[in-house]
Amino acid sequence: MTNMPKLRNARVALLALAMAFGTVAEAAELMSTHSSWKAYRHGEGGDRMCFAVSAASEQNPPDGERQKSFIYVTAWPQAGIKAEISVLVGFVLKRGAEIKVEVGGTTFTLFADGDRAYVGDVNEELKMLEAMRRGKTLTVTAPAGAGETTKDSYSLSGVTAAIQAVASGCP
Repeated sequence: MTNMPKLRNARVALLALAMAFGTVAEAAELMSTHSSWKAYRHGEGGDRMCFAVSAASEQNPPDGERQKSFIYVTAWPQAGIKAEISVLVGFVLKRGAEIKVEVGGTTFTLFADGDRAYVGDVNEELKMLEAMRRGKTLTVTAPAGAGETTKDSYSLSGVTAAIQAVASGCP
């Protein structure tokens, strides 16, 4: 769950790890794979963090000057963060941009920070986590500039097991 003061410090660590998913995967220990989701652990003791991650199953537009997009559910036990949702959209978002996430007919609004989007409210984050556990797909719509938008889809198959692996693997 998001804790705004802790979130600022945690973002720096996650941003450094998520610059390129390949680098993250090489640096982190794969704990388990659950259909479309993987659970990773990185670091030791107080520096340990764990995350569940999935790549977009469909990315629109599919080409252009955009990196691959991913969704994360991250835990930093030392910071008291158990399940922070973030989306790496694959391009730098305009400051103040609103990113829409739709899960099972419910829409959530995330705020932009560089090339990532976060849930700004703890209660909304809890609702989104619950919707993800119940849902089949998640769609992220983000403004790409010049009136264009991106629309990425993610499978939620395995998300519950991956989040449980993060919780148990990162006490």
